[in-house]
Amino acid sequence: MRPDAVVDHEDDRTVVIRHDARDLPLDDATVDLIVTSPPYFALRSYRDDGDHYGGQIGSEDTPEAFLEALDGCMVEWWRVLKPSGSVWVNLGDKYAGTGGANSNTGLGFADVSDATTDNRGSARNNTKQTRGYRAKSLLGLPWRMAIRQIDAGWILRAEVVWSKPNGLPESVTDRVRRSHEQWFHFVKEPRYFSAVDEIREPHKYPLTAEEMASRMKGNKNSVIHGGNRGVARGDRPNTEADLVDATPSNPLGRLPSSVWTIPTEPLIVPDAVRETHDLPDHFAAFPQEWPRKLILGWSPSGVCVECGAGRRPVVDKVTTGRDNSALSRTHRVSGHIDPEFSRIKSDHPDRIIGYACACNETTAATTPALVLDPFGGTGTVAGVARTLGRYGISNDLSADYNRLAIWRIWESGHFAKTEQRTWADRQTRLA
Repeated sequence: MRPDAVVDHEDDRTVVIRHDARDLPLDDATVDLIVTSPPYFALRSYRDDGDHYGGQIGSEDTPEAFLEALDGCMVEWWRVLKPSGSVWVNLGDKYAGTGGANSNTGLGFADVSDATTDNRGSARNNTKQTRGYRAKSLLGLPWRMAIRQIDAGWILRAEVVWSKPNGLPESVTDRVRRSHEQWFHFVKEPRYFSAVDEIREPHKYPLTAEEMASRMKGNKNSVIHGGNRGVARGDRPNTEADLVDATPSNPLGRLPSSVWTIPTEPLIVPDAVRETHDLPDHFAAFPQEWPRKLILGWSPSGVCVECGAGRRPVVDKVTTGRDNSALSRTHRVSGHIDPEFSRIKSDHPDRIIGYACACNETTAATTPALVLDPFGGTGTVAGVARTLGRYGISNDLSADYNRLAIWRIWESGHFAKTEQRTWADRQTRLA
């Protein structure tokens, strides 16, 4: 971290800093994973000590200016991100307003009928800010942002829909109720770190090892023959995600789909803490399960000090041999199949047996992966990263929010649920 960093609190695993997301005090290519949710356009005024502070993204005069501000963020995040890193961004949408009593001022999930004087998304401001767009039209801001980044050189690997089973009710009567938002997964290079074996989901009808071998026997599209669904036969998969999709039924579980159903979580702050910490009135926290899955799936358990690469899960994999004659044991690391097939009969399912990088120094020390949230807010990402053994950086322009993040990360005990969930999941994956 550069000497000019404004540090509000830190220890050897986590730091809370106060900077603009477009100008971070971090060195080039040092971040393994960015997980963040920028302020939504024209939703509210964020304040410190009761006053609106300048420079905050989301308070721009037009959607175009908002998108340009996000462009500036993505340029800075490209600089600090490693070539092997990923960026996951959650962004809500916006309805153009009418300026009347029934102005559509909701962002992401609602149309709000009554405006407030201290909200940047009020009826009057909303009409001014969305001038040029037909009233009541959804602006499509998440996808406008994503397409701009594709044009700028980012690789968009996935759009994941966040389905909210406990979404808020709405007062509209002429359209569907919005109960989802988008997450976008961006990378700098075609080959990047992934460890999706860590976040596989249980099969509805899992196969035994014998059933797996029987299904794979003679299957010319199976991974043991170098094929891949959606990838030309003989091509080398780019990532773990490409490889595992080729497996008819992976005993570790199925790949997560592009729709994740995760309930929202209210952030409860005791009154005594509010009084002593001078905290903001509004808490825009997303549930811990989002960063938990993203950190496990796209940041390494440790970074090797010898080769600089992230350690990936090593899967002890049961397959059939080259001659399709018997069950065999192979090790898969980083999305590749060990070419040596030892014809050892076995009846146990695939399992994660450890972690390794590409270098020969298997006993080399590791350092924690670095996970950054440029819009740290309540400290969810940094707190989850800390719990999962990563180094978390929570950055925010708001001193009020940084005070809240400090309490939440170091004092609240909120992240015990992430530790418990991860421990329970790993009991079924680790040997």
